Amino acid sequence: MNIYALIPLLAATGFLVVIGVVLTRPLTRVHRVFLAYLAVSMLWSVSSFLLHVEFFPQLTFRINQALLIMGATVPIIYFHFVRAFFNRSTNICVVAGYLILAGFAIFVSLGGMLKSSYVLDGILYHEFDAFLYLLVAFEAVYQGTAIFYLVQGFRGATNPQERNRVGYLLLAVTVWMLFMFTNFIPVVANYSVDHIGNIANIGIISYAIMRFQLLNITYVARKSLSYLIMTLGLAGVYATIVLIGLQFFPLLPLYSTFLIASGATVLVALLTPSLRLKVQEAVDRLFYGRTYEHRRAVLNFGTRMGNIINLGELASEMLPAITRALRATRAMLLLQDGQPGDFTAQFVYPESAAEDRLKMGADNPVVTKLDKDNSPIDMRQLDSIPEFKGLWQSEKQQLIESNLGLLCPIKSRGSLIGILALGKKQTRGIYTAEDLDLAMSIASQAGVVIENAQLYSQALVRANTDGLTGLYNHRYFHERLEQEIARSSRFGHIFTVIMLDIDLFKTYNDNHGHLAGDDVLRRIGDYVKSSIRTIDVASRYGGEEFAIVLPQTRLEDAHVVAERIRKTVESRTISRGMPVTVSLGVASWPLDGVMKEEIIARADAALYRAKQSGRNRTCLSTEVTGNEEKSTPATGAEAGPRTLSTVYALAATVDAKDHYTYGHSKKVSEYAVALADAIGLPLDKVATIRAAALLHDIGKIGIPDSILNKKGPLTDEEWEVVKEHPRLGVEILRHVIDLVHCLPAVMHHHEHFDAKGYPAGFMGDSIPIEARILAIADAYDAMTSQRPYREQLSPQKAMEELKQCAGTQFDIQLVEVFRKVIETILAAQGKKVK
Repeated sequence: MNIYALIPLLAATGFLVVIGVVLTRPLTRVHRVFLAYLAVSMLWSVSSFLLHVEFFPQLTFRINQALLIMGATVPIIYFHFVRAFFNRSTNICVVAGYLILAGFAIFVSLGGMLKSSYVLDGILYHEFDAFLYLLVAFEAVYQGTAIFYLVQGFRGATNPQERNRVGYLLLAVTVWMLFMFTNFIPVVANYSVDHIGNIANIGIISYAIMRFQLLNITYVARKSLSYLIMTLGLAGVYATIVLIGLQFFPLLPLYSTFLIASGATVLVALLTPSLRLKVQEAVDRLFYGRTYEHRRAVLNFGTRMGNIINLGELASEMLPAITRALRATRAMLLLQDGQPGDFTAQFVYPESAAEDRLKMGADNPVVTKLDKDNSPIDMRQLDSIPEFKGLWQSEKQQLIESNLGLLCPIKSRGSLIGILALGKKQTRGIYTAEDLDLAMSIASQAGVVIENAQLYSQALVRANTDGLTGLYNHRYFHERLEQEIARSSRFGHIFTVIMLDIDLFKTYNDNHGHLAGDDVLRRIGDYVKSSIRTIDVASRYGGEEFAIVLPQTRLEDAHVVAERIRKTVESRTISRGMPVTVSLGVASWPLDGVMKEEIIARADAALYRAKQSGRNRTCLSTEVTGNEEKSTPATGAEAGPRTLSTVYALAATVDAKDHYTYGHSKKVSEYAVALADAIGLPLDKVATIRAAALLHDIGKIGIPDSILNKKGPLTDEEWEVVKEHPRLGVEILRHVIDLVHCLPAVMHHHEHFDAKGYPAGFMGDSIPIEARILAIADAYDAMTSQRPYREQLSPQKAMEELKQCAGTQFDIQLVEVFRKVIETILAAQGKKVK
């Protein structure tokens, strides 16, 4: 082999290596055209090598024709590659070029252009006709246009990395064209000097690939080395078998020895599939050294992430693995915090680096680019990428001081949900293409896990959170209380529980509406949160009740917190024109018991005492005596304290509106209960009558004061207004679930036994017994009390009036029983009914 054959051989070998590199990557349009360009260039060099090496002297003319066709193809396909590189479509120029090229190939194959060709002492001699100049002009147009595109792209590139890539392509094509011109210099025209340009061209392209990480050279090198070792090993097996055959079986035909050696080699390759894996592992260990095991852990990370639904667990698995695998100084996981779009370093490895938490806003150009490009950002480009010109000085300074080397986007369903931030390399090196692939691989796998973990976290928060107030809910309160009991038992701590109830909240709801009531609940939830520590747990216990757990807090200190909450609620609500107060009860563990139920019961009892003491106050469990323990609300004979509290509050509202009837509801209740007891009604009926009597005039809230306080007789129109108060009362009370059983008595206590009453005109026994009792008690107290429209009657005259109306307005039997009840009452007072 002569020197003139060696030059094209080296060029062909270089193109072959680059083709192998390109084939390891996903083939996009630009890669496919680039691959075709490399293949044609390689065939051009191979044709030149075959001419100069003189392997086939009888085919010299044909090989020279192939050389001429390949040489003419290179400018056309290079023009096509440049258009694809700049994402331009395959236009008419490309199609026309290929059509003209096809015609030229046919023309040359039929003997056109090339007159003669021979090789002497390794030097090629050939003669062309005048068509050569037409071919040169045709190639110059396409090559010149390609260079024009490159120059335009270089000038218009905004990305420095892209600009440098185009620059290297310009340099490569310029060097190649300079050597191509040697074909027109007679002294060197017959030598293969032009292929030195091919070698330079492939060298520059290879440098650009390695320098700007266009393709993964390390991956190809590892694979090539492993396959080379396997090939050499199998070749050794083959050679050993051949030598053994020649040495020990000399009479065996030579072709038989070769066949046996080939079969044995193939059999060894098939029976040892794990051998290639072991060779590959050995090569990888050679390349990666101490980081090999960590890289394997990162590559297998996806198989371990399937069951991870906790962000902390994800970070503890991912950050140490990627830090050690890439030999980074640190790693951070930035996730969106409470402000939508802002990313904060929520997890940092190693922990010693946690003091400076990196935070990037949604409008940060770095975040925008990560979201848009879906590719990592090398922090060395901070000053050179145009998009980062919009960084504020403070943002830029924070990034510089963070000592980061790489930022990788973490996406799910096309949206940026996190950022993997890696510090600079420990060896002060740069992140290679394989490093970037590894980082992006773990980032893409983490995207799904982070989204699942966030969805799980959000579901957990929703499950534990009251939707109206944003506080924890009833279930979570009990869970946390049990945890606090277990923790305090283990470490010997104490804690307190505060129960809070909004005073007269049902009345507020009835007067202002449930939407206003919801607003009060929300605001009180906010006031509670602003009045406690972050370690305290505030929950909505139910309805208008709240519960607060104060870890490691004494009873006296909890009293201070409770008073702070009470005063905050009082002052804030008054300033907003909606005066609302709260009552609070405080209990301590283990002073008030060691079981969860005991602590809640003691705090509830203290709350009940605060209610009974006038509301808008705080009571401690130590102030509650044994007989003051709060009983649970009864559904039968005895109404619960909270229901009675509501009843008394509503009755007081009516009495306050009509000062002439002040105390009327209470006296009617006493008379009605006495009558119900006298006729032997069950205890649950008596309880219903007691509550209904207190509330029978609640509908008067909706009657104008001018009518209620009128001194003279009412007009017919005014009486119609007054007759609506039973319906108004029912409309108010039906919203209070504990008072629903009072509605029939309130609605019909003005019905007459002869069906001439209102509002429904019921008759006789069709009038509910509770309403008939209320009608007698109400009429008696009205007649014996001072009214603006008539004089007060004595008990004797009032009873006579009842007897006269018995059978028409009142139940005859009930009036007779009531007469005996009044006689008993008056006798006890030293009076008589005549």
